[in-house]
Amino acid sequence: MRLRVTGLNQTDFARMCKLSLRTLRQLEQDAGNPTVAKLDSVFRLFGMRVGIVVVRREVEGMK
Repeated sequence: MRLRVTGLNQTDFARMCKLSLRTLRQLEQDAGNPTVAKLDSVFRLFGMRVGIVVVRREVEGMK
């Protein structure tokens, strides 16, 4: 997504997100354990935010 949308290399993109290059590499390789704040800093550049969404589901016996 980084390359398709921004065309930026990892170094420049990490700098824009205020992340270390190591952290960005871990995110792109699905490694590490990023905080919500770090994920949010990346997605914010794409016009998105990380958050919690309530999903309604029927609980057995409660309709």
